[in-house]
Amino acid sequence: MVAVIAPGAATGKHYHPGHEFAYVLEGSGTLEVEGKPPMALKPGAAIYQPPGQVHNGRNASATAPLKILVLHITEKGKADTIPVK
Repeated sequence: MVAVIAPGAATGKHYHPGHEFAYVLEGSGTLEVEGKPPMALKPGAAIYQPPGQVHNGRNASATAPLKILVLHITEKGKADTIPVK
């Protein structure tokens, strides 16, 4: 699937019960992973999120969307994404 984060928006803290592989197609942003320094996102960046890793994606632009190709490998019947408060 292609995830689109609107200009100035964020995904909100969440995690995945399975593996997440992502590739930035367009735009720029920041990936905030709990316990790690923020990572700059730009086209061509590849990301792997292991199961249970809490993270948040932010679009750095006020005008352009951030587009990310995302692949989740999750056990059948489980949700892909779990929000964290």
